[in-house]
Amino acid sequence: MFRRLINSLTRQICNDILRSIENELRQEVSELRAKWAGFAPRLAIVQVGGREDSNVYIRMKLKAADNIGITAEHIRLPKDITEAELLARITYLNEAPSVHGIIVQMPLDSDFNIDSHRVTDAVSPDKDVDGLNTVNEGRVAVGDFSGFIPCTPAGCVELIKRAGVSIAGKNVVVLGRSRIVGTPVAELLKWEHATVTVCHSKTKNLSDITKTADILVVAIGRPEMVRGTWIKPGAVVIDCGINPIEDPSKKSGQRLVGDVAYEEAVQVAAAVTPVPGGVGPMTVAMLMRNTVLAARRQLERLLMPNWPLKPLRIAPLTPVPSDIAIARSQKPKDISELATEIGLWPNEVSQYGRTKAKISLSVLDRLKNQRGGKYIVVAGMTPTPLGEGKSTTLIGLVQALTAHRQRNAFACMRQPSQGPTFGVKGGAAGGGYSQVIPMEEFNLHMTGDIHAVTAANNLLAAQMDARIFHELTQKDGPLYDRLVPKTKGIRKFSPIQLRRLQKLGINKTDPDSLTPEERTKFARLNIDTAKIMWNRVVDLNDRYLRKITIGQSPTEKGFTRETAFDISVASEIMAILALGNDVDDIKDRLANMVVALDKDGNSVTADDLMRITSEYACMNIESEGSEYRK
Repeated sequence: MFRRLINSLTRQICNDILRSIENELRQEVSELRAKWAGFAPRLAIVQVGGREDSNVYIRMKLKAADNIGITAEHIRLPKDITEAELLARITYLNEAPSVHGIIVQMPLDSDFNIDSHRVTDAVSPDKDVDGLNTVNEGRVAVGDFSGFIPCTPAGCVELIKRAGVSIAGKNVVVLGRSRIVGTPVAELLKWEHATVTVCHSKTKNLSDITKTADILVVAIGRPEMVRGTWIKPGAVVIDCGINPIEDPSKKSGQRLVGDVAYEEAVQVAAAVTPVPGGVGPMTVAMLMRNTVLAARRQLERLLMPNWPLKPLRIAPLTPVPSDIAIARSQKPKDISELATEIGLWPNEVSQYGRTKAKISLSVLDRLKNQRGGKYIVVAGMTPTPLGEGKSTTLIGLVQALTAHRQRNAFACMRQPSQGPTFGVKGGAAGGGYSQVIPMEEFNLHMTGDIHAVTAANNLLAAQMDARIFHELTQKDGPLYDRLVPKTKGIRKFSPIQLRRLQKLGINKTDPDSLTPEERTKFARLNIDTAKIMWNRVVDLNDRYLRKITIGQSPTEKGFTRETAFDISVASEIMAILALGNDVDDIKDRLANMVVALDKDGNSVTADDLMRITSEYACMNIESEGSEYRK
């Protein structure tokens, strides 16, 4: 009767503790969602192969996650996956902002010899909710609990505490020294001010040592190794083992037992955790707690009012040196370190060396629920004789706001043209101690998009002049045949040509069904050469290109016209690149650019030219590495 009472009491305590933890976590998840609409902790469970015992454990974790409000994803990987492929998948999850916790289910059921320690160390310490990364294990060893505590050891300590058992000053014996349970639980109990003795299967006089324990934690991996005679009367026994043994009375022919002979232990101990139903469910509960903790830390980082920036020290000199001398005297911070300080994730940053990077537009989607800040515009101004104008003012403002006022601030600065670089001032990166560094990188290297804009702009100009030439030198029939040629004897309108037909009010899709009048209307743009507003561009403008005459080659048959070159950053394509939301939006904006008027005063768009399509221009921009492709 006494044995049954102890058994019932111990199970009831375990169940009550579990329910209490689940309720706390459920409440915390609700609070996180209240801070950020749609936010939910997300756990990725990576499984290699399909061991049935692993499947059982994973189902327990998925059920617990669903009960609390955690989004858990079971990622099944085949047995023939290689170590490199598995590590690559873990790296992807490490860099995914939407994933807060990662566990790799052990053991790995693989056809190859995969180093499990290398796998657990590949999981980012910030997402290592199993607590098995060497960094987190080391933190526990030195009493630093800022990382994640391994789940089973954390569950053991939580059971002891919530059962009302005082740990400080107690004699604790830990039987087992594994890196997963024995060693970390000993460290945790040590930092709870217990006197801890670690034993193992090779310890001599083992039973004599275990009899001294006020609290006995057993994780040796041997079924019912610890007998009742090994236990101090009134001790608390935490059994971490789970071992299958033969039992003909069971349908499966097996039953699960711990490392402690339970029926003997309950005759002596004040409390013994049952197997199954004791430490196992607590391990899962601690995994859920670590996942919620990881999510909370990430949300706090997202909502932090002040970035943990470490500004570079500036030592002003008198007299003030040249801009280039100042820039070269300062060693720039690694761009990846800066990205981390301002809350960007690795997969949101495309590095170009160690001092510059592009930010993916996916950041905008991730931060769509974040309240917008204040927008400060530094408008056009007359620079000082030293060239201090918009750029210097902009950079100086952001320096003051971030480094001196601890306010989160970004400088949104246009890409530099080459003109200022070779002008009197010698740069477009600001000036003095308020400039972008390294200034050479900013002035000379960050121009890929400008060159793409130049190519796209001039491609459109060349196509327009070619179209004018062909309309002047060809009759309606050949011109139509040139625009809608037969391929294997069949004509077919392209999507862009169908859009032009729709614009003209011609509701036909068969090229051969158009009347002669409709063909003429379709083929001829009749551009008024006196009303062309689309000029060619060049990045480094030359005053002698401000007005030119084109078409003087003999091949142009005397069809000349006056035009001009603008600077590349003045191109409408540059504005579209800056204003576009995504690739589709850019395509629409490019297609609708007005390049000229026809002889009736109607607008002619890039889409009307049909062959210099928005797709061509967009591809040109993408080829230069624009983040819009994402």
